[in-house]
Amino acid sequence: MKRISTLLLALILVFQLAVMPVFAQSGGAITDLHKASGGDISLEAKSAILMDAGTGEILYSKNIHSKRYPASITKIMTTLVAIENCDSLYDTVTYSQHAIDSIEPGSSQIYIEPGEKLSLEESLYAIMLESANEACNGVAEHIGGSIEGFVDMMNKRAEEIGCKDTHFMNPNGLHNDKHYVSAYDMAIITRTALQNETFRKIASTVSYTIPVTNKCKQQRPLWNHHKMVKRTMYTFDGVEGGKTGFTMMARNTLVTWCKRDGVELICVVLRSNNPGWYEDTYRLLSWGYNNYKAYAPFAQEFTPKTVDTSGLPVFLRDHTPSISISGDENYSILMNKNTKGSKVKTKVAIEDGKNKLEFYYKGDKIGSTKFKVTFHK
Repeated sequence: MKRISTLLLALILVFQLAVMPVFAQSGGAITDLHKASGGDISLEAKSAILMDAGTGEILYSKNIHSKRYPASITKIMTTLVAIENCDSLYDTVTYSQHAIDSIEPGSSQIYIEPGEKLSLEESLYAIMLESANEACNGVAEHIGGSIEGFVDMMNKRAEEIGCKDTHFMNPNGLHNDKHYVSAYDMAIITRTALQNETFRKIASTVSYTIPVTNKCKQQRPLWNHHKMVKRTMYTFDGVEGGKTGFTMMARNTLVTWCKRDGVELICVVLRSNNPGWYEDTYRLLSWGYNNYKAYAPFAQEFTPKTVDTSGLPVFLRDHTPSISISGDENYSILMNKNTKGSKVKTKVAIEDGKNKLEFYYKGDKIGSTKFKVTFHK
């Protein structure tokens, strides 16, 4: 009898959640992808994307699958692969003559000398802040055994992430006709990198100092090249990190991530000009935050629901505990401010063998999360 009652309760829970409307604090429901893409934004960049870092939802798109030269935003993947495959950030990277000599004269570097020893951490700060091309080569040799071996690792990781229009030929982004990415692929590479806290820390740092080494008797101050991160000339509240890029063939490329009020957005612009790359980024981020908000169903906008058992037969009602559901207060879904939250509905489902609470808008699944059922006597 107890087993039957439990089963009936589960069925009741599924039924009631399936028809339960979810109300947002000030209206708004999940974005309609077709309406979100494009819009009336005028951009100079040939390709651009604005993506929700939490869900991967595309808010704005312009030629997002076109293959473009990335220049130094390549270094986001370089840094991610190095972090994921190192034994320790305190590993010593010894720079070879080949690592130093195989970069273009006059390209970004911090003038590391052959035989110089830096920690892997110091090398990664040189890569992400000063865009040091020789540091990329030294890290590649250290992690991959050779530059070519490391590039193979980069391409394999890109495939694992789901990139379809990306191919790397080097770890630094110096021009090669066969070295390219798309705006969409660059956004999902960045989204993956942001899930790594070590990457976040390095890429959001404004300045860092490399101490004296066996070859350099002076400290090396490093500064982040991204003007929105440094808050010089171009400022946007909430920008945490990013990466700049430029070659004559790629023109200006820029990756930026920004967090406001629980919403983290990733912006990628490819093949823009100066100062268009920052102006494009400013327009896209402004548009995103003017139109979207974070909807946290288990925070203040959604209190745990208790299943009403008053409609059950008396013989079950008297022996049935009440049930309430709750979930992660940090879980959120990106919301369009112009639509009604009452149209978002929930239901229980099994996903990967686990119970999940799914959120639907106009019949489309727009999110899911774990939830907890509490039985009350």
